[in-house]
Amino acid sequence: MGYLDCKGIHKNFGAVVALNDATFSLEKGEIHAILGGNGSGKSTLAKIIGGSVFADQGTIFIDGKKVSISSPVKAKQLGIAVTSQELSLFNQMTVEDNLALLDEPAYLNVIRSPKRASKKAAEVLTLLGLEDTLKKKVSELTENKKYLVEFAKAIQYNPKILIVDEITSALYREEVEMVKDHLRRMAAEGCAIVFISHRLQEIYSISTKVTVMRNGQVVNTHDISDNEDILIKEMIGDDVHLAGGNTTTAGGERDGTGEQPVLIGLKNFCIPGFDKQFDLEIKKGEMIGIAGLQGQGQSPLMRTLFGINKAVLMNIEGTETRIDSPRQAIKKGLAYLSGDRKKEGVYYGRSIFENIKDVTMQVLRGKCFNEDSLMKQFGVKYKSKHQAIETLSGGNQQKVVTARWVGVKPKLLMADDPTKGIDVVARSDVHRIFANLVDEGSSVLMSSSDDDELVKIASVVRNYKIFVMYDGQIVNVLQDKDITISNIITSSVPRGKK
Repeated sequence: MGYLDCKGIHKNFGAVVALNDATFSLEKGEIHAILGGNGSGKSTLAKIIGGSVFADQGTIFIDGKKVSISSPVKAKQLGIAVTSQELSLFNQMTVEDNLALLDEPAYLNVIRSPKRASKKAAEVLTLLGLEDTLKKKVSELTENKKYLVEFAKAIQYNPKILIVDEITSALYREEVEMVKDHLRRMAAEGCAIVFISHRLQEIYSISTKVTVMRNGQVVNTHDISDNEDILIKEMIGDDVHLAGGNTTTAGGERDGTGEQPVLIGLKNFCIPGFDKQFDLEIKKGEMIGIAGLQGQGQSPLMRTLFGINKAVLMNIEGTETRIDSPRQAIKKGLAYLSGDRKKEGVYYGRSIFENIKDVTMQVLRGKCFNEDSLMKQFGVKYKSKHQAIETLSGGNQQKVVTARWVGVKPKLLMADDPTKGIDVVARSDVHRIFANLVDEGSSVLMSSSDDDELVKIASVVRNYKIFVMYDGQIVNVLQDKDITISNIITSSVPRGKK
């Protein structure tokens, strides 16, 4: 037996089987990854271990003793901490107060110490470079800092078992490395760590073992030295058919020189919050990846072009156009896909049909597409288009939101870190969808916090390049053989910059 053993875990949510006889074992001092598609059961297993969901059947042992984890409080008493991809923070409370909540007494004979809790919060925030957030409300923080606070909340009291569920998908490269360093230190001190991530590169760089889950079951456990194609095959239950190998020239009309004409052009453009001006051209039928370190203007660039941040004057297909609202941007053929599907993508409490047809019904009245055909093309797994959107997995929800925009055949789709928090197979499907858009003559502008993802897209779309951003401007353009992770990293910090 390991230090943590889960045996025969079953969990149903109504008619949906989330876990089916799942068995998992974790050793002290081990960083053990769990890999699986959306809906595979990995987050449900994490929630059961963390006490926020109770298993229908099965047994959990800690250090050889059978335990009942009936609540998060009970989990804390047993030394278990969980970071949640859904964030367990209170937005209108300060960061200090969010962290201090964990200092509530676990037993009635323990007296809460506000002073101790405040000191502990300050210590862990300083450890993560977040000391300036102590008195801020969580709502004032950027998404990446919220996830770092979520991590701080989990590690501040030195848990014996730590479950890290997908928080790295919201972080930038340097923050991911910092988190990995802390996890390695904790493992060296004997903490047993479960690391859930969709990013194979992260899993291979930090884990010692990886368990693959599919359809609520544990498929296999591997040493991390095994080939990643084996893992992906086990995830999807079939031969590996990842998007890639598209060697056709992207669609779209050509001008007299054989070059694709310019779709969007801006001169002396300045992103809000930065003081640098630059020119920008996006051609018809091309895809552009946007890379760069945290906060270099990637998201504000797309939000400004979509009319969210301020009015902007641009040239669209040769005509000077002023965009001052998202509604006007949509009418001019622009689309914006947010990576934050919970806040800016999905309408929870509404049906799949209402979610997918929102743009056509509210803005582009009369422009129609067959939603069932489109969702089938996207590989969305659903029973009825009238079922609530929240009944779908995160990856399928993101496909529905993507279909909302693809269905209106935009001239330019701007996708802001659109695959954040979805599994490798769903991510591959999104890449294929974007490749098809480009083949049909549309243009795609896509940012990603994952450099490896931006590089791999080069094998999917032939007419592809990467803009590297620094300090609110484009500092390098990578094409063809120059598209490498090392070139992205080198370009992200220009010479003479710190």
